[in-house]
Amino acid sequence: MNTQTAMQLLRNVAEVDPNDVIANAASQLAVDLELPRKANELTELEQQLIRYAYSKRDQYVLAPGNRHATNRELA
Repeated sequence: MNTQTAMQLLRNVAEVDPNDVIANAASQLAVDLELPRKANELTELEQQLIRYAYSKRDQYVLAPGNRHATNRELA
């Protein structure tokens, strides 16, 4: 997965995950990944968060043309 994909998946988690701790961590990591070297210096926790975001890729979705992600399980 490339960095841009990871950033988008993290943003989707940040917008719709019901757990505020996870949502805030995802938001911060998405911002941190804007620094090119950050992708090569991920902690184990950050790697787990990216894997979590990837696991939610079909549930937390940003549809084309929409400004915000939605949780398909609640829609």
